[in-house]
Amino acid sequence: MPQPPPPPRIEVPAIPRMDAPTQPSLRSRPRSSFGDRISRCLDEAAAAGLNQAERAAYSRSCANHRD
Repeated sequence: MPQPPPPPRIEVPAIPRMDAPTQPSLRSRPRSSFGDRISRCLDEAAAAGLNQAERAAYSRSCANHRD
């Protein structure tokens, strides 16, 4: 009869110390408002020569993907 496998190794995760130096966090700039993104996307669509229906579809998609 084979021997049972060894028990799993249990490791305690390191707990950060309150007095330890920290690395600065990288903060992204805040996302512009939805209205600002829509306006910018509508301007781009108009500059590209899209018609009204195409501009509406483009601006919705564009505004949801922009930062």
